[in-house]
Amino acid sequence: MNNKNEIVKLTCGEISALWGTYINDSVVICLMAHFIETCSDPDILPLLKKTRNIAEQHMIEVEHLFIKEQIAVPEGFKPEKHVVTNAPKLFSDLFYVQYVQQMCRFALTSHTSGFSIAARDDIRKMFNQFFDDTSLLYNEVVNVMQEKGIFVRMPFMNYPTQVEFIHKEDFLTGWFGRRRSLLGIEVTHLMINYIQNEIGKATCIGFSQVAKEKEIRDYFLHGRHLCKHILSSIHDVLMESDIPTGMSWDQTITNSTVAPYSDQLMVFVVGMLSNLGMITYGAGLGVTMRRDISAMYAGFITKAGDFGEDGLNLMIERGWMEQPPKFEDREQLSKGKQ
Repeated sequence: MNNKNEIVKLTCGEISALWGTYINDSVVICLMAHFIETCSDPDILPLLKKTRNIAEQHMIEVEHLFIKEQIAVPEGFKPEKHVVTNAPKLFSDLFYVQYVQQMCRFALTSHTSGFSIAARDDIRKMFNQFFDDTSLLYNEVVNVMQEKGIFVRMPFMNYPTQVEFIHKEDFLTGWFGRRRSLLGIEVTHLMINYIQNEIGKATCIGFSQVAKEKEIRDYFLHGRHLCKHILSSIHDVLMESDIPTGMSWDQTITNSTVAPYSDQLMVFVVGMLSNLGMITYGAGLGVTMRRDISAMYAGFITKAGDFGEDGLNLMIERGWMEQPPKFEDREQLSKGKQ
C-alpha cells in the first residue's frame, strides 16, 4: 500500500463490500468442507478444493487489510463450529458442482460491485483480483459441467436476418388477448431465474430433512413452496411461447436426516439464496418489455423479500445475526453523555 492509500480512509462502501466478502467466503469454506469430505467424483473434487482455497485466500487478504486499518475482523462462520464432520452425504456430486456454479455467479456480481464503488487503488486491485480468481474458477466449472452433460444452455433461437422497428403499442401489453412472443433477453432472464430456483428448492428440501428445530424446518419448507410457485409461474410463461425449461435436480438429494451443518449456517445460506433471487428478479424486471412479466417479477421480489425477512427474524431471535458495519447513532451517543 502506498503512502497515499495509507492516508485516505476506507469509505462505507469499501468497508461494507469487504465485510460482505469475508462473511460470504467463510460460508463457502464451511459448505466446501462437507462437499469435499463426501465427494467421490475425481473431476469434481479438484474444483471443490480450488473453491475452498480461493475463499480462504480472499479471507486472508481482507483480514490483513482490516487489521492494518484497525477495523474489527468479522466473526463469520468457522468450520469447527458450523460443520459436522463425518455427516452422511446430503446432496450428490453433480449438485455440488451446480452449487459452485451458482456461488461463482453471485461472487462475480459481488466483486464487480465492490470494484465499481471502490475509490482507493489498492481496493480496486483487490476486487479485480478476486474477480479474476472467480472467473477462472467459473470457466473450469462450466467446462466440467459440459463434459458431464449437466450444463443447461440458454434456448437457441433463429438468427435475426433483418433490422425491424416496433410500430404497435401492444408490444408492451400482456394482460389480455394474444401476447407477443418473448424476446431473447426476456427468455435469458427467465431461464436464469428458473435454474436458480431449482437450486433453491433442492437446497430447502435437503435442509428441511436435517434441521434440528421445527421452526427452522418449517422455514425451509416455506422456501420450498415459494420456489415451486416461482418455477410454476416461469414455466407457464415459457411454455406459452413453446420454449423448453431447464432440467429438474430434485433427485440429487439423498435420504439423510443427519445435518452436515449447523441450523445457523443453513438459515444464512437460504437467506443468501433469497437475496440473490431478489437481485436476479430485479435484473429481469429491468429488461422485460411485457407488462405481465414485469408484474410477475415485482411479485417475486415482494415474496422473496418477505421470506428473507422471516429468515432474518429467526437469526436475530437466536442471537445468530452478526451486525454489519454501520454509522454511529448520534442521538444515542448524545443521550449517553447526559
